[in-house]
Amino acid sequence: MEDEDHKDTLQKYINRLERKREIYQTKYKNDPVYQEENRRRAREHYHKNKEKQSALKLYRYYVKHKSKEEFIDYHPDKFVLISDTFTLEEIDDLL
Repeated sequence: MEDEDHKDTLQKYINRLERKREIYQTKYKNDPVYQEENRRRAREHYHKNKEKQSALKLYRYYVKHKSKEEFIDYHPDKFVLISDTFTLEEIDDLL
């Protein structure tokens, strides 16, 4: 009984994914208005998070090759930028 419920739920999920894919392929993929809006949104997201991602890459470098304390000493502004979003444990998990 329980196994049938799992199969049914899985099949519904697969069907939903297939419908979403078909809708994208037929309706949105070649639509110039959708493409331009999507590209605009992607550019906006990139520019908004560019500095944060750069700081996170620098943090990863310091942790791998030097130390966290050095990073905090040499780049306190970048550390504050990262620590506003992440805790130190979360940053360590990203490595």
